Amino acid sequence: MKNFLLMICNALLLLVLSACSGTFSNKQLQVSEFLPRVEKLQYMSDMTSIAFEWESKASYNIDGFYLYRGNEGEPEMKHIATIDDKFQTHFVDKDLQPNTKYFYTMKTFNDSGYISAKGVTIEAKTSERIAAMPFVESIKGLPNKIKLIWRPHPDVRVSSYVVERAKEDGKFKVLAEVKNRLNAEYIDDNLKPNQIFQYRVSAKTFDGVQSQPSQILYATTKALPPKVEYINATTDVARKIVLSWEKREFKDFSHYRVYASISKLLPFTLLAKVRNNRYEDIINEAGESKYYKITAVDKDGLESLMQDTAVLGKTLEAPKAPTITNSFFSEEGVELSWKSNDTRAVKFIIKRYGGSGDVVFREIKGFSYKDNSAVMGQKYSYEVIAVDSNDLESKPSNKANLGR
Repeated sequence: MKNFLLMICNALLLLVLSACSGTFSNKQLQVSEFLPRVEKLQYMSDMTSIAFEWESKASYNIDGFYLYRGNEGEPEMKHIATIDDKFQTHFVDKDLQPNTKYFYTMKTFNDSGYISAKGVTIEAKTSERIAAMPFVESIKGLPNKIKLIWRPHPDVRVSSYVVERAKEDGKFKVLAEVKNRLNAEYIDDNLKPNQIFQYRVSAKTFDGVQSQPSQILYATTKALPPKVEYINATTDVARKIVLSWEKREFKDFSHYRVYASISKLLPFTLLAKVRNNRYEDIINEAGESKYYKITAVDKDGLESLMQDTAVLGKTLEAPKAPTITNSFFSEEGVELSWKSNDTRAVKFIIKRYGGSGDVVFREIKGFSYKDNSAVMGQKYSYEVIAVDSNDLESKPSNKANLGR
């Protein structure tokens, strides 16, 4: 009888409170023994979610359910979700930490600001994080790039791979995400030669959960070929400059590149590609100067650094011009004599202007010449040109003028 009277009093109190206020905050909620408790709470879990199922309370005068959660680090239960449909019997708690133990309880509530007493408290644990990558390897020594390969992750929940890179400071940053579980490589390109990087790879599930990173991989891009040294350029060869340099023997050698410029202050342009450590730059002008730099290139197109200082080459200068020392008319024509001025001169050319027409006399040996075709009384001018053994011709000598 006493219990019956208590039930009637509680019911009247609920009606009064309901008339005074329509809603209550969590702090205003009061426990009612008349609201049903959730005594049976079942669950299933994966790495980051726990799904719940409970017995239907649709036959009771309630509005829904409050779900509370705690964990070993924070054992106090906190309200995490409101299920505002009394017909609902399932709920999923998401964004949890893998391999972590949680505690849950549920309470029913009504629109009068009452909640049920605490029901059953269960312990649920998320499953372990997916395993780290079983095999990851870096391919070193590639030109301006580093290749990473790995074995596809055996867990079918994996949807992609996250590649991270760090420089010497050891701070890893996400470099790329490789989609599809069966993809098994990534190429980091547009790098500079002889750069050192650290890499690690982790697997990522469809739910966005990442495995622990793989072991750190150290990789270096391919270094440049060694710099070409000991370059020599001739200064005494006629009509060409002969270049030679120390032969650079290294793996993957392809060829040398010869660069030239007319001034060490101007840009150097590519002159030739050669495989031997010698090159002849053909130049028709005597006394022509050029500056040279040479690089080595490997089969991947990597090119060594240029020399800091260019090498100067020069073609052989023309012989010095002779000097006419004497010229006069004689009974036999015009007689000329001259001074060589250059020991390289082996023959001479005489040019005559005037008279009945210009004439050139070649292959003149010695230092004098008699022009028997000259006519007394005609006006003539003579020049003498020295020629060396390379057929380089000097500038004309001073002019000898004869006649009226």
